[in-house]
This record gives sequence, C-alpha cells and structure tokens, in this order.
Amino acid sequence: MFMTDLLPTFLAAGQTGLALIGRAVLPVLFPFFVLTTLILNLTNSHNRWVVAGLAYFSGYPNGTRMTKNLYDQGVISAIEARHLCVLTSTPSPIFLIATVGTLFLQNTGYGVLLFFCAVVAAIINGWLWRSHQETNPSKIVTNTSPASRVPFFTAFSQAFTSATGAVLNVCGVVLFFYVLAQMLHLPAWLAGLLEMTTGVAATTNLLLIEFIVCLGGLSVALQNFLFTDGMQMKFGYYLGYKLTHAIIACGLLSVCLCFL
Repeated sequence: MFMTDLLPTFLAAGQTGLALIGRAVLPVLFPFFVLTTLILNLTNSHNRWVVAGLAYFSGYPNGTRMTKNLYDQGVISAIEARHLCVLTSTPSPIFLIATVGTLFLQNTGYGVLLFFCAVVAAIINGWLWRSHQETNPSKIVTNTSPASRVPFFTAFSQAFTSATGAVLNVCGVVLFFYVLAQMLHLPAWLAGLLEMTTGVAATTNLLLIEFIVCLGGLSVALQNFLFTDGMQMKFGYYLGYKLTHAIIACGLLSVCLCFL
C-alpha cells in the first residue's frame, strides 16, 4: 500500500527532473562539453589558464573533466591536477545568468553578479589552496612536448563521442539527486546540499543562492568525482575547497550588494 501511494509521486518527480534536465542542464552542458574539447583538441593547449577560461565559460563539471584529460595525457601531475580542479570549479554562466537570474529571479543582472563573484572567488580560492599542496608529486609529468595537429573532423568526432558519454553520466547523477530531494520535501538550503538546481529554485535569497551554487551540493560533487580517477582526490579535500569557495564568493557578493 505504501509503495502504491509513493509511486505516483516518484514518477512525477522523475518526469519533472527529466524536464528540468532538458531545459536547464543539457542545453548548458552538452554544447560546451563538445566545444571546449574541440578547442583543446585543435589547439593542443596545455596552459592551465586556457583550461580555466574554458571551464569558467562552461561550468560544472567541465573543469574537472578537462583537467582529467590533461592528467591522463601525462601533461600535469596529480598535485597539479587537484589544484587545477580547485581553480576551475565554478557554476556555468548560462545556468547563473539565464536560468537563475532571468528565469528564477526575474533579474538578469543578479545572475551576472552571482557569476562574477563565483569566478573571482574561484581564482582567489585557487591561490589559497595552491600554498597547501604536497611537496612530493604523486605522478611524474611524462609528456611535455606538444602533440601533433589533429584534423578537424577527427577532433570533432573525438569531442562529440567524449561529450556524449560524459553528459549522460552527469545527467544521471542530476536526475537521481533531483528525485531524492523532491521525495524528501527538504527546505531550500538542505535541498541545495543534495542537488544545486533544486535548492536554488526554492529561494530568492542571493547569498543563499551564491553559497549553494559555489558549494555545488552532493550532486555536483559526484559529477566531479566521475572524472577524478587516478588523481587521488579525497572527499575531505574536495569539501574543504568547495566550502572556502562558497564562503569567499558570499563575502564578495555581500560587498557588491552594499553598493547596489
């Protein structure tokens, strides 16, 4: 009897979650996954600031995904990979500006402000956490020479294939935590600890929204951990740098709001 009563709610939450993914996740993730991978494939760039710029342009979890690619190629060590994950761990500008600002808050300017504070906080956070890196790298950099040029259609095919598999994994994680948060009927701040979009959609408090999107929640954590194999990334390390990122971003936002 209990399962019979629960099933319609479960199905409704799943359908709403799929609609949310189709409206706010896939349009943000998939094109940027393909585009950023294509750019890196064509340019053979190993510069961390190029990766960081592309990550800020595309959002979670693409920074970690691109970092993983560099690590697998032997371009960066595990320590450098973990630091680059700190530096590139930001929400998408499309999500913050279009979805949160325009759709949820009815104010595009708020979305721009939230994104600006998140990116500046990530850069500051990267500088803070760089001083806490271990002195002995756990993986030796084996490839310091640039790779040969890849033909465009080969690069596009590789980018498309890589992006398709990655985005399916990410959407599965988002859907799971969205349904879980809906079934538990959690308040906004607690729902945000599970699934970022659910928590953000349930509040209009800018500081709470900034904290939620910079912390990312358990859903974003697992999305990132899909791409950290071999980097020796511990959850305590991840939680530490996400907490400092969220705190710094909220501090920056508080200062900005004083002048608005």
